[in-house]
Amino acid sequence: MKFLLKAVTFYLLTTSIVLANTQFNKVGEARMEYLFWDVYDAVLFTPSGNYSAGTHPVKFKLTYLRDFDAKEIVKATNEQWQHLGKTGLADKYDSKLLSIWPDIKKGDSLTLVTNEQGMSTFYHNDEKMGEIDEPQFSSDFLAIWLDEKTSEPKLRKQLLGN
Repeated sequence: MKFLLKAVTFYLLTTSIVLANTQFNKVGEARMEYLFWDVYDAVLFTPSGNYSAGTHPVKFKLTYLRDFDAKEIVKATNEQWQHLGKTGLADKYDSKLLSIWPDIKKGDSLTLVTNEQGMSTFYHNDEKMGEIDEPQFSSDFLAIWLDEKTSEPKLRKQLLGN
């Protein structure tokens, strides 16, 4: 049992080190606007500088241009999942996201970084906030911006570097 615990600990430590040393290159960037408000700037990174759905690691950073309560961000996330037909995700992830995401002030960033297995780690202003250890979550979350059926096709195109 001690060996197993040591092996798991070693894996977790080295995975974090490898992830911390991953060199990310920008794929694309875009500004989200709603009516006449600037909402956030989004930047997508991968090691190669090219994005392919389902390929990890990925770094996706949102820098907010307005103040938002965490509840508002979770609500907007749910609305986008509904738009994509991803029903049931709100029930599955709402409490976890609310436990990870803080209220956001203008200028704050919220960053998702996935490891090679697609596990998600969130950072607030580059400080680790929490993890979601389900590979499908990262795909569902990134789909909000990168799926062909996104509600913001112009933003998607810019994020993909087109």
